[in-house]
Amino acid sequence: MMAAGVYFAHFRLFSNQNTAIDINTQQKLALTDITNQLRQSESIVSTCPSCGADTSGATSLILRLWPIDAAQEPIDPAGSNYDYIVYKRNPSDTTELIRITYPYATSTRKSGNHVVAVSIGDLQFTYDNGTPSLASQVTVTVTITATNNGKTQTVSDSAKVDLRNK
Repeated sequence: MMAAGVYFAHFRLFSNQNTAIDINTQQKLALTDITNQLRQSESIVSTCPSCGADTSGATSLILRLWPIDAAQEPIDPAGSNYDYIVYKRNPSDTTELIRITYPYATSTRKSGNHVVAVSIGDLQFTYDNGTPSLASQVTVTVTITATNNGKTQTVSDSAKVDLRNK
């Protein structure tokens, strides 16, 4: 009986530690992905031709990037021939942070949806300008929450990113 109690206590501890590691990993993945794309972007835009109803705001972000060639080198966008990336919570599962990529026709950037992180509790974008498309700096805050064995664990972190092209 005593051995079973020790076993279950260790199992709960191990399980809670795994949850803590998982939420920290998810939070770091989300922040790293967003900050890397922000640094590579040409600018933040309010919307894009392919974005539908998505707009940059407190809970979503649309980035405009130069298209890339087969060697993964930037191509001159020649006016308005940009790639776009949208970050937002998945509307069908709000615990997922998704990245939607809309490449220009001649770009080799892969299009589609990608789940960046799961267990999203909150996602916030704060711009240094009231109009996101005029912002030169963005603060990204990601909160990850998970519950295991009745214990809720939350980790939140922010990153302030300067757009290099502003």
